[in-house]
Amino acid sequence: MPYSQKKLMTEPAVDAIQLLQLQHREVEGIFAELEATPPSAVKEREELVRHLVIALEAHTWIEEKILYPAGLEVDPVLTFEAYEEHSLIQFMLHKIVETEADDEAFLPRVKVLKEIVAHHVKEEEGEYFIEVQNKLSRRRLADIGIEMHDEFASRTKRLRVVI
Repeated sequence: MPYSQKKLMTEPAVDAIQLLQLQHREVEGIFAELEATPPSAVKEREELVRHLVIALEAHTWIEEKILYPAGLEVDPVLTFEAYEEHSLIQFMLHKIVETEADDEAFLPRVKVLKEIVAHHVKEEEGEYFIEVQNKLSRRRLADIGIEMHDEFASRTKRLRVVI
């Protein structure tokens, strides 16, 4: 078997933690763009909110359905805390979607959501992901990563149709 094929069979195609960290950076970029838009850029704000909703909905879905069940074996307390933070994220996303893009409350709500997400990301990347990486095998993380990658793509595709 050629080396490249052997490597594909032994090396993870997608690392679960790296995938999630890339998604975190993407969401941070969307927040930065949203905060930089003037109130008059209603259509741009609406499109950025659409991207934010799709990114966060798909991201939280794969974490809750794929990573967190494995994380319960590693650290149940941090895992349940992460589930609760996702509830707050969903609540604020709903409030933002209900708010007109030129409303005075729009940017403050975006800022609050950004702060909740930043806190969540800081804990995940600073504690939770480290514990998961230390306690789950590299192969298991790879399997989780592949499953998350595929589910994220599928979920994102479905969300683009309805949002």
